[in-house]
Order: sequence, then structure tokens, then C-alpha cells
Amino acid sequence: MGRRRLPRRGWIVTTLSLLALMMVPASPVAANPVVEPVAADPSVVRAADGMYYMYTTADDWGDGQGMHNMSMFKSFDLMDWMYVGDVFPDLPEWHPEGKLAWAPHVLESGGGYSLYYSLYDESNPCIGLATAPGPTGPWTDLGRPVFCAQDVGIEGTIDPFVWDDGTSKTMVVGNFRGIYAIPLDGDGAAPVGEPVQIADDRFEGPFITFRNGYYHLFLSAGNCCNGGDTAYRVVVGRSRSLTGPYLDRKGQDLNEGGGALILAGSDPWAGPGHNTVVTDDAGNDWIVYHAIPRDDVTLPSGAQRREGMIDRIVWADDWPDVGDGSPSSTRPQLPDTDLPVRVSLTADDSTTLPENGGTIAATMVVAAPEDQPYAGQVWASVTPPDGGISDPIFGPIDVDLAPGEVYEEPISYAVSADAPNGTYDVYAFAGTFDTETVEFGALNGVKSGPQMTDVAKRVSAVVWRDGA
Repeated sequence: MGRRRLPRRGWIVTTLSLLALMMVPASPVAANPVVEPVAADPSVVRAADGMYYMYTTADDWGDGQGMHNMSMFKSFDLMDWMYVGDVFPDLPEWHPEGKLAWAPHVLESGGGYSLYYSLYDESNPCIGLATAPGPTGPWTDLGRPVFCAQDVGIEGTIDPFVWDDGTSKTMVVGNFRGIYAIPLDGDGAAPVGEPVQIADDRFEGPFITFRNGYYHLFLSAGNCCNGGDTAYRVVVGRSRSLTGPYLDRKGQDLNEGGGALILAGSDPWAGPGHNTVVTDDAGNDWIVYHAIPRDDVTLPSGAQRREGMIDRIVWADDWPDVGDGSPSSTRPQLPDTDLPVRVSLTADDSTTLPENGGTIAATMVVAAPEDQPYAGQVWASVTPPDGGISDPIFGPIDVDLAPGEVYEEPISYAVSADAPNGTYDVYAFAGTFDTETVEFGALNGVKSGPQMTDVAKRVSAVVWRDGA
């Protein structure tokens, strides 16, 4: 393989993935989404290891694996995401058969991690809780609800968000039956006070940030799931108190018809909403949410493509603005994360392969930051359909780059005609092989039989033969 060192002209981080229907990142500079094909109701937390972790609602990705019961992803830079498993590979005993978990909210708490989630039932929806020593588990369910709607005397106990100020915990919850703040006990495992309504019945998906003395309440309005016609959108109000009143820019109470619109659909994207807010290493805030591509609404599983998105928030007079108010309108801005190196994989040729297999050809780009050198190792590996990570298909090799220097390497992976059905992720890594990864990128391609043509439109390398 030939190798080139180039003067740096600017790096592009791309996470794609060689995998059928896996949630895989698209090119961050070119466009959203950052996670495909489904990443509904994302919750993002920065863990003690410095990485970002994302958690999403249960969904059927259309990958032949059935329902994924809340999925987990990790990223160094908020743009390139790697699937790392499901929160509940086995259903907790108290969950009714067929009821999967929605709308996770994760926070670091007491040296571990707490994951609150919705368990929907039309007559008595409940909030659950699982805890783990680390951001990817193993997750231990509480074994009972934190509370259900009938326990607290409200109807819409869906979409939990927990505010933890270090001394007390308050759950903010609700979906189109009013948004309520409910005090929790010290363990965050039971209600200990009366609900206080902080927004009316037009909203769901609450998320709160605190800035310059104001609590900012982000809410989603409209139907989340009406395909390309959905009018889901994000509005904001702010208050000096966690329990309100929350007012919009005009001073109107969110309990009385108020709400400042900051993000709505566009020609390419429908229904942006159910957001979280995360901060990069430069102190910039980013709104992470899901939206539906109007030109490709539904997976063969019947699930909507509520894809993972990210855009920059700019604060003006302590009010958040998102570009022109539509998805992707803050591009080409990208999160600023302190990484020792940047890694990307980009396709050299078509990544759609015939049923008899072929080779995915790519270029790995390793770029040192402008202000510091990078010395370490780089390699590439594959995640096969049965899980795990392969031995390196390239490297590991040592690189020693001056500030701003770029190293390029051609990478290829052959998918044989008799390769097993399923998904294949190809990742390029930097760090110290087998002990420490400091950055990664990925590429996707498709080996597609007729069953996979639609689902694999933007995603990974698929092996799915007729009759399988």
C-alpha cells in the first residue's frame, strides 16, 4: 500500500460504517445526520473517561435483529459514533411482555450512572430506572417503577428528565398531559413531593440547562411520528426557578400558551425534536436531537428514520438560537473537542457491492492538530455480524506527525460471496493498539440483496442474500 504525508489543509472527520442498518454516522461536514438510521430521543452524557455516550429509544433498525431495547453509542468528538450495545438485551422481569423502553435520560450520579426511561401504557405509563458502574453497563434495573402515572396523580408520565443539583433530585416529565416537576428521594428512586406543573399540554420531551442564573426549559411540540408530515419542533422558555414560571421571549408563560420556537422542520428534514444539550471542550453548546429525512421516511421494519442530528446553539441575551431555526443550518460548524489526533475513513469508490461480494476501498486520514504533534499507532479492524472486533485488517503501524501534518493510507476490506448475513463495521483507530484508543473513524458500504436496497441507502456494508 502506498503512503502519503500531506501538508494539512483542514481535516474532515467522517464516521460511516460497514454494516447493514446499523446506526452509523454520516459525513459531518457535508450534512447531518450523525447517527443512522434510527436514534430517537437521544440522551448524551460526557463520562469520566472523556468520551461522549448516547442512549436512544428502543427501535427496530430493520437489520434483521429485531427490536433493540434502548441502544448505546460512544464518540470522542460528537460526530463519529460507534454502536456499543443495548441497555436491556433481556427484558427486566417487571416489564410487560412486548413493552420496550423509550426516551432514556442518563446522568452520572454517585460515582456511577443512572438511566431513567419510559415504559408506555395507555392507562398507566411508568418511569423506570437502571443503574450501572460505567456508561455502557452492565445495567441493573430497579426491579419496579420509580412511579407510574396513577401513583403521582398525573397522566403523562413519559419522557423523564432528572435535575440533580448535588443535594436533591427533581424529575421533569410529561407528554401532552402537562409537564411536571416532581421531587425525588435521595436515591432518585421514588417521588417524595407533589407534582408542580411547569408547562401545559402542548409539550413533551423536557430538557433543562442552567446558564447565567436562568433555567432554560427545552420542550418538543407537535406529533413526533407522522412521517414526512410531522410538525414536531423545539421551543424554549426560561425561569429563575427550577419549578417555574417559565416564560418565552415575549414574557408569556409556557403554562398559558407561551414558547419560543428555536428549531422546526425544513424541506429536507421533518420533525426535529426531543433534544438534549451537550457542551464541547471550547464551551460551545450543541443541541442533539432526532429528525426524519423527508425523502426516506420509513425503514422496511416500519420504523421511522428518526435519525440522530446535531447543531450549534448560539446564546444571545441568554436565549438559545439554532442557525436559521432549521436542521443542519449551523453547518459547517463542528464541535471543538480536545483530541490528540483526528481520524477519518472515506470511500474511494462506490460502497454498494453486488450480492457476490466485492471490496470496500477507502482512504484513512490521520491528522495531527495544528498546534501539537502526534506520535502513536493507527490500525483498522472489522466488527462482524456476530459481534466482537476482528484482528487488525491493517496495522497497527507507528506514525509520528508534526503539528498540522496529515498521513494517508489506503484501506480495503473484501466481503466474500459466502459471507454470513448481517452487518459489518470497519473502523480506523488511533492510539496504542489493544490498550488505549484516542480517536476513531468508520466507513460504510453495502452488499445488498433486494431485501436490503432500501434500508441500506446511506448505511453500511450489508450481506443479505435471497432466501436467508
